[in-house]
Amino acid sequence: MTEFQASEPAGSEICRVLDELLRSPKSVAERTRAAGDLRPLFLAALGALLLGAGIFGATLATSRGGAQLLYSGVKLPFALLATLLLVVPAFHAISAGLGRPLGFSSMVALMLAAAGRGALVLIALSPVIWLCFDRGLGYHPGVLLASVCYALSGLAALEVVLRGIGFDLRGLVIVSVFGLVVFATGGQTAWMMRPFLGRPSAQHVPFLRHRESSFVDALAQSARSSLGIYPMERALKRASDRTPRSAGDSDESR
Repeated sequence: MTEFQASEPAGSEICRVLDELLRSPKSVAERTRAAGDLRPLFLAALGALLLGAGIFGATLATSRGGAQLLYSGVKLPFALLATLLLVVPAFHAISAGLGRPLGFSSMVALMLAAAGRGALVLIALSPVIWLCFDRGLGYHPGVLLASVCYALSGLAALEVVLRGIGFDLRGLVIVSVFGLVVFATGGQTAWMMRPFLGRPSAQHVPFLRHRESSFVDALAQSARSSLGIYPMERALKRASDRTPRSAGDSDESR
């Protein structure tokens, strides 16, 4: 009975933090700057990140089904955590260089809270992804739709960062520069851990695909493919057009 009563306030505090992540990014930012106990914020944000990214990753895999559901549900949280670990030092350097240094614990709490809020946005967007794939959305348009969802969740996350660093011109500059770092780092990290959707025509479901190209190249290729422009087919057509005709074909033409 005593253990339950002691753990109840901690659980209610975590639920309160989750509610703030959804409703009040300003309150979350104030928590990161306060000198109080940050453990409820860490636990709530980490739980939101793992749950939100896992649900969204599994939803992406509904286009393929099977083992891809498990693979994507596991890989996407790891991709977000890896991105978080990579961008925290960059955020520290950017904020300090532009005159807004933060303490280590506040900085980590702010980054984790931002990632947790972004993951909650991914949960909210998961039904949209599922409905589109259920209605027959193709692979390449699905990649573009997933990228749009990532961008929306990233904007929600950057709002928390902006509240924490200061809602003014200098804060906007810091968040803008940091946003470019997050876009490049997060996109490439997720690209290295693909596939998340999985091609419906593929016979084998790989956990990781071999390295090729980059995130930006793949995004551009998916945009062209969704419009019916396939660079490989065009290259093959050009090669076949340039192939010289055989002697027999020349005789027949005469």
